[in-house]
Amino acid sequence: MNAFRSLLASTLVTSGCASVEAAPENRQLDGAAAAKSVVLCETTLSDLESRLGAPTRDGLLHASRVVSWITAWDPLVRYLAVQVNQEGVVTDLYWDVPSEIPWTPTDQCHKR
Repeated sequence: MNAFRSLLASTLVTSGCASVEAAPENRQLDGAAAAKSVVLCETTLSDLESRLGAPTRDGLLHASRVVSWITAWDPLVRYLAVQVNQEGVVTDLYWDVPSEIPWTPTDQCHKR
């Protein structure tokens, strides 16, 4: 599964389906505070970008748009990741994620 995720990330980046910004290795975001501030179905990608800066990755995972920020580099690279709908509203969230953990985003707002 780890090889699949690495291949998926490489494919997204090289195919133009995702963009990766070079983040300085010393950049630390408070992933817990950012995650706690997200209200599913209300918080927008614009809200998060204004607080966290440009995302590290922005692309497709399956048919879902997933945007993520690196929140820690040491000892593991960790991410805050959100799924956003076509309107840019956060519909699922995954944080404190080590880079090799699989995640299947699910639209939590669709169920409401």
